[in-house]
Amino acid sequence: MYKTIESVEEFKKNEYLEGKSIVAFRAVWCGPCQMIGPELEKLAEENSDVNVFDLDVDKFIDLAREMNVSHIPSLFYYRDGKLVSQSVGYLPVEEILNNLNK
Repeated sequence: MYKTIESVEEFKKNEYLEGKSIVAFRAVWCGPCQMIGPELEKLAEENSDVNVFDLDVDKFIDLAREMNVSHIPSLFYYRDGKLVSQSVGYLPVEEILNNLNK
């Protein structure tokens, strides 16, 4: 599943920590963020067991600060409620999956 999150309330009520999940902080003005967007959509489409949650860093400034986002795109990889890895910058699908499966 690929889902663009529109509000903090929506994000907090989602079960984003269940199973395999990726929380992605991106921005519309960021070139690498626009490049990784299709990679995340492809990953979600081809891997039904992975949930991808896309957040616009400009809309989620407080949450980004809380999660110590200092560069974008920033990806946080969760498995069964535990943060297993994180990455910054553009990555192809294969590397994103490798980070999720660490």
